[in-house]
Amino acid sequence: MKYLLHLLLLLFVVGGCANSPDAEEEPGNIVIGFSQSGTESNWRKRHTESIREELDKEGYEVLYRNGFMNQDRQIQDMRTFIAYKVDMIVFTPIMEDGWDAVLLEAKAAGIPVIIVDRHIRTAEENLYLTHIGSSSKAEGNRAGLYITNHFQNSSQSSVKILEMKGLANTSPTNFRSEGFMEVISRDSRISIKASLEGDFIRSKAKDVFRKYIEENGWEDIDVLYSHNDEMTLGMLEVMEENGIVPGQDILIVTIDGQAEMIENLRAGKVNCVVECNPNAGWYVRNTIKRYLNGNTIPDEIYMPETVFSDKGNLDSIPPREY
Repeated sequence: MKYLLHLLLLLFVVGGCANSPDAEEEPGNIVIGFSQSGTESNWRKRHTESIREELDKEGYEVLYRNGFMNQDRQIQDMRTFIAYKVDMIVFTPIMEDGWDAVLLEAKAAGIPVIIVDRHIRTAEENLYLTHIGSSSKAEGNRAGLYITNHFQNSSQSSVKILEMKGLANTSPTNFRSEGFMEVISRDSRISIKASLEGDFIRSKAKDVFRKYIEENGWEDIDVLYSHNDEMTLGMLEVMEENGIVPGQDILIVTIDGQAEMIENLRAGKVNCVVECNPNAGWYVRNTIKRYLNGNTIPDEIYMPETVFSDKGNLDSIPPREY
């Protein structure tokens, strides 16, 4: 009889602890659904690692899914998070549009959502808590500024640019083009001769650029402006195949700041690298902590970035993690 009473008391105590408000507030009981858009580059891999490392430091349980560049798959992953009743969803959108329905479902379920890296457009307001990432328009501005400064005192009557864009209908592509045009339009000599689409993928940019060179030649191109390092690396291969001296025959400006591209900058094959910071983890972690503590969260949280160029001290560039 005494054994039975002790057993019942033990079950009562354990059950009471499991359902107490204090137990629910323990960090280890917070579940975060993290949906990444893909693994298309070293930049993206580092972006994923950064977020997972920081969430792990906080002791959160993370349900991780990779969309592999497929929006339908990513939406389904988010619906899985909602069904699981996670405490928060963190996701990197592939495209700008098409998220309203799943975000409305998350809102109805009382699950806050943090957008990381790329921006989105929604028909309704207040469908997500905040956006954390880079200012892609500012990155485009910085790329354009390097070019206008480079040719500022030049007697060259015209400057022709080949722009290698990223994936269509994504915020980095749209904003990097917009920011770039905003700056170069201040100099009437500078114009875009051609805009190609490489989808942020090395092999795609390599094929598209090779075809362009075969059909149009390269002699009229003064500047190559690439929306990310992976595409630039593909185009560098094509230049070497065609006897083009990168960084000399064609001025090259690229965005990201991967380790391999910094080495190309030091070697003189690239002239300017506009940094796109992949280390979003600390900002995501800090935002979640502040939200759970009842603090007000701003609509936008921009991460610090810089520019590396052949006009600066290349020895001072810190080691790259990607």
